[in-house]
Amino acid sequence: MADIELRELTLFMVLAEELHFGHTAERLGLTTSRASQTLRALERKLGGRRLFDRTSRVVTLTAAGQALHDELAPIVTDLDNALARARGRAAGPGLIRIGVLNAASGSLVLNEAVKLFEQSYDGADVRLVATPLTDRLGPLRRREVNLSVTRLPLDQPDIVIGPVLSRGDPRVVMVAVDHPLASRSQVSVEDFADYPVRRPADPPELAHASCPTHTPSGRPIVPADIHINDSSELLLLIAQGRLVHPTVAPFAEHFRHPGIAIIPIQDLPPSSTALAWLRGYEDPARDAFLATIDHVVKSHPHLAGDAGQKV
Repeated sequence: MADIELRELTLFMVLAEELHFGHTAERLGLTTSRASQTLRALERKLGGRRLFDRTSRVVTLTAAGQALHDELAPIVTDLDNALARARGRAAGPGLIRIGVLNAASGSLVLNEAVKLFEQSYDGADVRLVATPLTDRLGPLRRREVNLSVTRLPLDQPDIVIGPVLSRGDPRVVMVAVDHPLASRSQVSVEDFADYPVRRPADPPELAHASCPTHTPSGRPIVPADIHINDSSELLLLIAQGRLVHPTVAPFAEHFRHPGIAIIPIQDLPPSSTALAWLRGYEDPARDAFLATIDHVVKSHPHLAGDAGQKV
């Protein structure tokens, strides 16, 4: 087995996919006769068993060929991924895009990691990309960003939740300064049933954590029948008293408005933020940035409370 060459295995895997010597030779930059010679050499080295049945028109895998293909396929995938990571390390991570709904969420950890990442890798560049208010996960799923900062809880099968950037962010509600709730020192979820509420256009588990569908006593919380495109529209509608907006303190502080009061919510648990990424594809640059995040949260846990844990 030691004398089997990588080029022979590569030809075998491509031929198993194409089932055509001409197409295989073209993909690998060989002549058809050279492709045939390479296959025959591999078959000799494997004990003389035929890997393909060949006629003038049809190429099919033999049972031995199919068994070899099935065993090699995951190995070849792992090898391709390892080589991609090696190329990424040699070339540097390049540009990393991180989706954020507002720059305040987990900013202490994130800012420290960005600074360290760009200092550690030649040519590294981290850009924060605004996430649409009505499509929090869209840029991530469309691969417009490598990572996204998200509120928790989030339980989506195609999304991986990684390092926590902040813990204990208080829940608040944003209301107009002349709203009946504005003079209160704190409010309850029970109060939301009396007013139109902006419920986020988020996955159900995340939306429910921000604003339940019912109060503790069972009264329905009715969402405002208003389409909102962006944060500017949201702030204007809140300031006009047309809705109240349960959210978290970092969001409210980031978008502080002179016509809006920010009131603590007494009976919703604090919120956390974390980095998330799309499951199922290799991204060496993303992984390099995640390693930097891990270093920051382990070295400076005070930046986000108990941020070194995973969820």
